[in-house]
Amino acid sequence: MSKISLKGLRYGEYGFILLIAIIGLLGIFYYGGIIPFYIEIYLGLLLAAFGVYTIIFVLYYRKRATKGERNYMFSWGYISAALGIALLTYRYTYNLLLNISIAVLVGAIIAFLSIKYSA
Repeated sequence: MSKISLKGLRYGEYGFILLIAIIGLLGIFYYGGIIPFYIEIYLGLLLAAFGVYTIIFVLYYRKRATKGERNYMFSWGYISAALGIALLTYRYTYNLLLNISIAVLVGAIIAFLSIKYSA
């Protein structure tokens, strides 16, 4: 779970609920025949969901977190979302390193801007 010391905020508990919901959604996708089983798609959806969840969580509780905690969570949120997006787009380009490079570059620019302009 999380070692972030945001007192009263339950990042890990909400993350576990998100994990259960995403596993259920992926089960519906697979067993419903909506998306065929490609491990990179399912892993990408899981990573992207946790990355977006982390970014939204830290933006929502920005005032209660210290600057170091915000930067730490922003960084891991962007990395997780970038890897998830890179895995999701792999089936279109078949070049995982290109996808990771583009996603990490865009994530790094966004992280730099959010850290620079955060209050």
